[in-house]
Amino acid sequence: MDQPQYSQIETLSPLENEDFPSNGTLIEQILSLLNSPIVFSDIIIHQNSPVMLRQPKRLVAVSDIPVTGQELEEFFEVIEPNWEERIMERAFDRAKDLYSARLRVNCFTFHARKRLGCVIRRFPTEPLPLDELGLRQNVQDFAKLSSGLVLIVGDTCQGKSTTITSLLDQINKTRAGHIITIEDPVETLIPQRKSIITQREVGTDGDVQSYYLGALDALRERPDVILIGEIRDAQTAQEALALSESGPLVFATLHARSTELGLQKLLRLLGNSDAQAQTLASALRGVICQALLPSIGGDYYQVATECLTVTPESAQLIASGNLTGIRTLLEKLTHDPKSGSHTMNDDLTQLIRSRKVSVEDARHRSTDPIAFADILKTLKMA
Repeated sequence: MDQPQYSQIETLSPLENEDFPSNGTLIEQILSLLNSPIVFSDIIIHQNSPVMLRQPKRLVAVSDIPVTGQELEEFFEVIEPNWEERIMERAFDRAKDLYSARLRVNCFTFHARKRLGCVIRRFPTEPLPLDELGLRQNVQDFAKLSSGLVLIVGDTCQGKSTTITSLLDQINKTRAGHIITIEDPVETLIPQRKSIITQREVGTDGDVQSYYLGALDALRERPDVILIGEIRDAQTAQEALALSESGPLVFATLHARSTELGLQKLLRLLGNSDAQAQTLASALRGVICQALLPSIGGDYYQVATECLTVTPESAQLIASGNLTGIRTLLEKLTHDPKSGSHTMNDDLTQLIRSRKVSVEDARHRSTDPIAFADILKTLKMA
């Protein structure tokens, strides 16, 4: 077995998994978990190991019964009929509607192709209402924009997709237009309300080969709002900026741990030229940096954000390439309720004071650890 007797991963108690069908098929077990009250973000399955759950504060086995290779093969067949060919090339993602749930499944081999595994993430069947996410009003206000570029940055698995989908659906609820998303894969399906929704999937079997080509296509598809699921390369970065200059509102994500690091990464992809910095300063409307923290009780996730709403002063810093000044400016703007900006530390401080998250978890998610240490001293929690 992959989980020998000396494994230190704990198992759910009989009370926690009382409704788990240990004798059912793998799909039945997965559906049971998806419909259970158990809190988790991901299901992790390795051949010859029990089904595992990633919870806010722990990794836990659902039972002590290992999943067989045959069970995984049968599950993969449902997810991707051509899975054997796909998995020989590399791990692959598939979005799938499984009865009442929508999933993203990443399928892979390990141990030199001798074992199968997958990681399953569930998504809401519809976008969550924006005002239920725990976001500040200044973050929600980005849904009121009609043009320009909004960046959403953060580490992987920090709820960026959920936030963006809710922002898009808020636009969908309040005005007519054409909303185009370019995703890998398409996650939460956005229903048609006041807007026309075109969700395009990136990939070999998708609608378009790359984010760049999807962004290039979008310009000819009369968009009002565009989501570029991830800026990974220079071509996509340049096209995202060009799209935002051409009239529509563009949302795009980047992997970065803070507002200034996200801007540095984007400028680097754009070539670090003065002209591109000035163009970005003109097109950028704001940056949202997001993180998820486990609640003190470990029974849910709490969102924390950092938000820069671009002002003439911040635009000047970006245009001149002086991104080190962004942090100081953010600190200043946080104390101005009309600025539309706040630091991650300010959000974390509020969460600590309201006893929603622990000091240690907040410290881990701070985008300015030195300043956060000073805050803790004032709170007498260092």
